[in-house]
Amino acid sequence: MAACRSYPRATPIGPYTSAPAGMRADRPQLPDFTINSDLDTYIRYALLNNPGLEAAFQDYVAAMERIPQVTALPDPRLSYRYYIQEVETRVGPQQHAFGLSQTLPWFGKLELQGQIASRAADAAKERFEAKKDSLVAEVIDAYLEYYHLGRAVEVVRGNRDLIQQLERVARTRYGAGAANHPDIIRAQVELGQLENQLASLGDRKAPFVARLNAALNRPKSTPIPFPTQADVHPLGAPDEEVLGWIATSNPELLAMRHEIDAARAAAERAEKDFYPDFTFGVDYLATGDARMSGVAGSGDDAVIAGVSFNLPLARGKYRAAVREAQARQFSTALKRGDLLNKFQAEAATALFRIRDAERQIALYRDTLLPKARESLATTQASYSAGSGSFSDLVDAQRMLLSFELSFERSRADHGQWRAVLERLVGHAIPTKDSGVEQPTKEN
Repeated sequence: MAACRSYPRATPIGPYTSAPAGMRADRPQLPDFTINSDLDTYIRYALLNNPGLEAAFQDYVAAMERIPQVTALPDPRLSYRYYIQEVETRVGPQQHAFGLSQTLPWFGKLELQGQIASRAADAAKERFEAKKDSLVAEVIDAYLEYYHLGRAVEVVRGNRDLIQQLERVARTRYGAGAANHPDIIRAQVELGQLENQLASLGDRKAPFVARLNAALNRPKSTPIPFPTQADVHPLGAPDEEVLGWIATSNPELLAMRHEIDAARAAAERAEKDFYPDFTFGVDYLATGDARMSGVAGSGDDAVIAGVSFNLPLARGKYRAAVREAQARQFSTALKRGDLLNKFQAEAATALFRIRDAERQIALYRDTLLPKARESLATTQASYSAGSGSFSDLVDAQRMLLSFELSFERSRADHGQWRAVLERLVGHAIPTKDSGVEQPTKEN
């Protein structure tokens, strides 16, 4: 019988177990954050501490516990009848009776109910994975945005210190009659602009910290040091291959595929309602002694075996249930196709942004920044020697500041868009220096 089929119970996923929240004695210790904490530390903290992810896991556990419920036979029925007015028979009066019966659903009903619940549990697991991927992407995005803010503060502060130094040089040269007073004014104006930029960056720290703390499930004002690590690894897979992974390993699409399978099994299960369920039973009738002596079989108790079945006459109701399941299957398939198109469009945008960021990073790192630093050093030396203008020096400093900020923005953008792409794909994407192929999750 299908009721004897065994199904797996909820199993651990990552740091999670099947125990309810607040009852896990073996929960790993949450890590602390220092200035040297890398991105993996933040991700691990969020995975261990996010209530939304915990809720998604408990949904999966609940779905798994549904399977043994729907695959079990109905409870047997025990009945007792007491004859208020005894029924007189030849062998004696019938006084009371006991009955035991068991209903057996039509062949295949329980197995199909198990398939429906199992596919629903698989869908719940994939939605847990989707929630986990979304949380990781949110942590990466908030981490890199906060990292970029810290780097911007550092870059602007370094340029402010440079302008302060140049302002002192201008004052010294002005005192010696080798520079004009407008040079000092120009330095002070630039210094004021950089101080204002630093103040603006400082004001942005609180909301960035609040956003990162929200992903980590911590009080919004809990201090977090500026991250100092943000590695950049170029993608090591062709764009066509990356786009192909979406259909086979995106957890939301996999969840919908399981829902399609569940709807298909539900349609088959609805068709089984056209057939009856059987109930087998045994009755024991307690009989008293016959009133007349010498009656053969006097007082013998009776044992009766019986079978019954329901009459599935409401054919319209059963046909409607079949059509409902088929419509749900078709609807989910259409929604899955629509979502696949949306995800592939988002992935195409993410791939463009990643490739563009890689190009920008290489351009600034290998060409523009070295040239800008060389230009600033040359202009600064010329001004100190009295052959260059202060305006040229400020322009060189502005150019370097712009390039440094753009370089850091490109680094952060690369990681953020990579996180978006990996959320859509459903797994980590190999880099050019890893050479590791990622298995698909399609099943």
